[in-house]
Amino acid sequence: MTSIKAVLIIRVADHQLLFSKSYNKKNIDQDYQIILEHMSQINPRAEERVTLKTANGVWRYKLDDNKIAYALLSTESYPDRQIHAMIREIEKELKKMPEYFDSQPNDVEKYAKIWMKQLHEKYDNLAGVDKVYAAQQNVEQVQIVMEENIHKMINNGQQLDNLDEKAEQMRVQSKQFHQQSHELAKIMYWRNMKLKILIGLIVLAVLLYIIVPLAINASN
Repeated sequence: MTSIKAVLIIRVADHQLLFSKSYNKKNIDQDYQIILEHMSQINPRAEERVTLKTANGVWRYKLDDNKIAYALLSTESYPDRQIHAMIREIEKELKKMPEYFDSQPNDVEKYAKIWMKQLHEKYDNLAGVDKVYAAQQNVEQVQIVMEENIHKMINNGQQLDNLDEKAEQMRVQSKQFHQQSHELAKIMYWRNMKLKILIGLIVLAVLLYIIVPLAINASN
């Protein structure tokens, strides 16, 4: 089952659909019209992230400075950060095309055919692009195996001489669970640290923006 269901690239100025690809054989023509109507209602700013739910799933889209909209349809559980990471890569690749904002649909379709397929394959494998998701999946898998072994021991009524072997297996699995939990904690810790540093830099920039003019005025 695919997680990234469809990709649309739209020139908002004339409502021209420059690129359209559905990966689950769903008709997205109606969704295209819904997105256009939604844009006209909220008039999103450039780089503003927008979420829109339809019968086909969840659309996440944004506009660039040239009023080109990049829209991705995905499952509701797919992380927002990875959707917008894919959108950034699509935008980066498209902007390599000369005068991309004035291009015709056929030209964009031909230009994007290969790298769009590669990006879809990359981001459709969520575990491959999201370390947090991959670590969580590993932890859950170890939990499942441990629970299955416990149930088997209870249901099958193993003899005492087999319990030592099973206990050793559970000890190894418990160690794996601890290691993967520790890995997940480290990932989350560094992600939080990066966020705190970013917030600190923003606060420092604001303070400098306020203090420097005051210091200059005071010296005059």
